[in-house]
Amino acid sequence: MRTPIAVILLVLACAASSAQEAKLYVAESAHYRVSAETSQSQADEVARRMEAVLRLANDIFHFDLERLPAKMRVRLFRDEVAFNAYLKPIAAQTRTDFVFLAYPEPEKSELLCFPRAEKAFSASLIHQAVVQLSRSYIVNTPVWLREGVAAYLEAAAWDAKTSSCLFRPNLAWLDPLRAAVRGETALVPLADLLVFTRERAQAKLDIFYPEAWGLVHFLVSSPDRGHNRILWDAVSSLEATSSLEENSQAVRKSVFGWLGAEKVFQDFKAYILGMKNSTDLAREGAELYAKGDLDMAKASLLASVDLDPAGSTALYYLGLVAYGRREYAEAEGWYLRAYDAGAGAGLINYALGVNAFAAGKYDTSSKYLKLARDADPGFYAEKVDALLKRLEGLK
Repeated sequence: MRTPIAVILLVLACAASSAQEAKLYVAESAHYRVSAETSQSQADEVARRMEAVLRLANDIFHFDLERLPAKMRVRLFRDEVAFNAYLKPIAAQTRTDFVFLAYPEPEKSELLCFPRAEKAFSASLIHQAVVQLSRSYIVNTPVWLREGVAAYLEAAAWDAKTSSCLFRPNLAWLDPLRAAVRGETALVPLADLLVFTRERAQAKLDIFYPEAWGLVHFLVSSPDRGHNRILWDAVSSLEATSSLEENSQAVRKSVFGWLGAEKVFQDFKAYILGMKNSTDLAREGAELYAKGDLDMAKASLLASVDLDPAGSTALYYLGLVAYGRREYAEAEGWYLRAYDAGAGAGLINYALGVNAFAAGKYDTSSKYLKLARDADPGFYAEKVDALLKRLEGLK
C-alpha cells in the first residue's frame, strides 16, 4: 500500500549531488529518456516498462501523446543509498520509496527509482509513472484523480516477453474502504474528496488512498455507462493552466453535477459493498463446496485464484472439488499448488494420500499418508493408521 504522496514540487533547480558523476547508461524510447547507473540492459528494460505503463494509463487519461511537451525523464540509481545521495541536496529530505521531482520546466522533471524486489519495484514505478504522466499534461490534476488512477493501476504485472503491463485489480484497499462504507471508520463525503489538496490528503492518508482508489475503480468498472462517463468527462474538464482549486471545482460542479454528487456517492458505496476480493471468493467457494454445489464452488474458487494465484485456501478447495468429481489427476495438481503456496504439510499430504487411494495408486497413497502422519501425528496418526490398514488389505 502507498503511504506518502511522493511527488516533490521544486520551484528552483538546485545543484545536483555528486551522484551525477556516476556513469550513466541511457535508453531513449518514443516518450521517455531513461538514465541508469546499473547497466544498459536495465536502462532498456525500464524504458520498455515505462512505455507499457503509459499505454495502460492513457487508456484512462486519453492524452494526446503527440503534444507531450518533452520526453519524460527517469533515473535508475544503483541502490537506495545512491538514490538518497542524489535526492537530499535537491529536496532536503530522504525517502524509502520512488519519488517524482516536479520542476516548472517539464524537461527538468524526473522520476527517481532504484532496484527493489519485483513486486515492490513494479508498484512504485507504475504509481510514479502515472503521477509523471498526469503532471506532464495537467500540472494541477485533482489529487483524488491522479493518486486514485495511480493506485488503481499499480498492481499491473510486467510481461517482459511482450513488453506489456497486464492489468490486475488492486484490491489491497478494499477491506479498509468497506469498513469505512459500513460506518466502522470515517468516510470522506464525495463532494469533499473531489476538492482535496495534497495537504488534506496527506493528513487523511488512511482513508484518502482507499477512497480515491475505490472511486476510480468504481468509475472505470461500473456496468453503468453513466458512471463511466463521469471519469471521461472529469479528465476532459481539466485545464493545463488552471489551479488545483479551479480544476477540482470544475470536476465537482460540471462533471458530477449532472448526476448529482450525492447519487453518485450512494451508487459508489453500494458498488464497493458488492465487491469481492480473493479472500471473500475463497470463503464463498468453501461454503458452496460444503453445500455440495461443486460447479458454483469451482467458479468462485477459480475467481479467487485469478485475483491471488498464491491463495492456498482456494487452491486446496479446488483440489477438494476435483476430488469430489473423481478427477483425481486434477485434484493432485491443485493440492500440490496449495502446498507450494504455503498450505500445511499435514493437510496437503493427507489430501494427496486420500486422493491417490481413491485413484487406486496404493503405493503413492501410503507414501503421502505417512508424510501426513509425520507432519502432524497428533491430528493425523489415527486417521492415517486406519487407512494404511485398509491399504494393506487391498495389496
